[in-house]
Amino acid sequence: MILFPRVLVPVSIVAICIGIVAVIIAGPWALAYVLLYVLATLPGWPLGRVLFGRHPAGWVFGAVVGYGLTCLAFWAVIALHIPSAAVFGVAWALISAATWSAFAFPRLRRDTPLIELPAWSIPDTRTLVLLLLLVPAVFVFPYKNLGARDAEGNRFYRAYFTADFIWHMALTAELTKYAMPPVNPYLGDRTIQYYWTYFLVPAVISEEGVGGLREIEHSLKVNALCSGVLFIASLVIVTWAASLSAAGTAFAVGVAVVAASAEGLYAWWELVSGGQPLSELATLNIDAMSNWRFKGLRVDSLVRSMWYNPQHSMSAAFGLLAMPIAGFAGVNAPIGAIALAGAALALSTTFNPLIGGLFSLIYGAVVIADAIRARQITRLLHHATAAGLVGLAVGWCIGNDMVEGAAAVVVYGLGGYAVNHPVITLMLSLGPLLVPALLGAWPPWRLPLRAWPAVAGTVLGLLVFYLVRLSVEASYIGFRAGQLLQLMLPGLAALFFARLWISNARGRAVSAAIVLVLIVIGLPTTIIDSYNAQDIGNRQMGPGFRWTIMLTPGEQEAYRWIRTQTARDAIVQMDPVAHGRETWSQLPTFAERRMAAARPISLMDIPDYAERSRRAHTMYADRNAETAAQIARELGIDYIYIGPAEQQRNSAGALAKFGKRDDLFQLVFDNGTNRIYEVRR
Repeated sequence: MILFPRVLVPVSIVAICIGIVAVIIAGPWALAYVLLYVLATLPGWPLGRVLFGRHPAGWVFGAVVGYGLTCLAFWAVIALHIPSAAVFGVAWALISAATWSAFAFPRLRRDTPLIELPAWSIPDTRTLVLLLLLVPAVFVFPYKNLGARDAEGNRFYRAYFTADFIWHMALTAELTKYAMPPVNPYLGDRTIQYYWTYFLVPAVISEEGVGGLREIEHSLKVNALCSGVLFIASLVIVTWAASLSAAGTAFAVGVAVVAASAEGLYAWWELVSGGQPLSELATLNIDAMSNWRFKGLRVDSLVRSMWYNPQHSMSAAFGLLAMPIAGFAGVNAPIGAIALAGAALALSTTFNPLIGGLFSLIYGAVVIADAIRARQITRLLHHATAAGLVGLAVGWCIGNDMVEGAAAVVVYGLGGYAVNHPVITLMLSLGPLLVPALLGAWPPWRLPLRAWPAVAGTVLGLLVFYLVRLSVEASYIGFRAGQLLQLMLPGLAALFFARLWISNARGRAVSAAIVLVLIVIGLPTTIIDSYNAQDIGNRQMGPGFRWTIMLTPGEQEAYRWIRTQTARDAIVQMDPVAHGRETWSQLPTFAERRMAAARPISLMDIPDYAERSRRAHTMYADRNAETAAQIARELGIDYIYIGPAEQQRNSAGALAKFGKRDDLFQLVFDNGTNRIYEVRR
């Protein structure tokens, strides 16, 4: 049992650091957002208490599940077409009342938790706090410079934020319009086949908030920061549960977060041995050297997962927190614990069906193996409760049109990037973690049940990494499988470090030396990646894109006019060919309006994107105004945007047609560098 004073001080330290960094990256309104985020986690607190008691695992489980429940409550309000600040508040209050009733009714109140975890010590608390402090440390500089302004008013966005964060702003802006299912902002007459559940909280806060809370960009920054804390807290809990060692957990998770990849060291060695200046490191996608140099699969670090893909990280957090239930109770888990495991896995599925499915398979594999070992096959029937909840989540995803067509493009078997230098690329991406994890897993027949989820997750991660891919996107499943490996390997590595640490003084020295070597191997990747992520001064061309995208004051003015002077469901079109893979999301992101045609690089590539983009480009490039008007009407375009990219790609004569036919196109905005025409019906 954890006494309140033991929790208050470390929680305060983490909270203060989170508050400071939130203000640095998003301004003073960020503190209000942090408070709202904490309130969003409130519905899950009693569930964590019922499951794990006062143990920190209970607090983490409750906070993560609470965020998911709040997202579903907000979804219900939007789906019922009754969105308003008051109704969102009532929905949150109702779901909170439903969960907190566990303490209000004696029959539901429990004196002992459903899962009794081993005692949590003061060293365990120190480990948790130190590892959580890594989150604000890795966020502060990249997110501080995300969208930073210079003296002339230009704003700057560093790749690869343009591939993820920029698109998340567009998705969140679409969610603020309260269409359910949400509309695809890149095909304005279609729903979007994407998992958007994570973004419901920042969308509602941005739409219903006041002052700085209405800034979608700031909301997403602070939401990602807070979610990163819950993500790493979940990883710490699961790693500790596998090893029951503060030292082992500190070493394993520390390496996993800041030193999991050898790609930075490899790139440094390559430059030095080739006599090239180390400044070339700034021109590399340092965490993708396994693909850039060897054309193999690549794995994004956990730091990148927090920066760029918080929706995937939160999905993984749900799945992670179901693992101690399988690891400590196995097939004999009480029905209440099984239901809560199923709830966590179901929420994971609603946030990302692939990740939720992978963790559900791990959970199932562990309880089945435990049933065979204990010869209690009939007890497996109890776990149908968890499977049923996951099944409901899958149905919910299908009903909300999240996953349509995804199964048709899944390919099984060794192929794609996986066949290119499979061993070298794996060692580059995960080398520092692999060796201690393999040593920790040996001998496998002596591993305790609590470590079985780590074993099952590692095996499943490797199988999916090499044998599953999408025919339309060669890297996506590799990314998710690689993330799964980075979350499962620390549990086994912690076992190895724990054995050394408790053996004798010499063992402690050896374990510390090994960790030092692993950090020397892996830390350069994180340092280089963190520097590059905040380096908005790098204006050079990358491989097909600029390293930093600039948003000029003129463009900002035009986007602001569109955002404030056009209907929220208006279709505003730019030339998708002219904007390419650099500024492909400018209008949905900064003007918060849908387009009829685009080439979204972060979504599954379907033929309609290319075909519509070709037609939209013809509307700009063709000199015939009648042809352009016909295309605009067929695509349902309300406004045509002409900015620097359109002027550079298309001839002046072709663009002049819009100003010569007032009966077809009416000029409604012109600031010298940007023009907007309304399509006359």
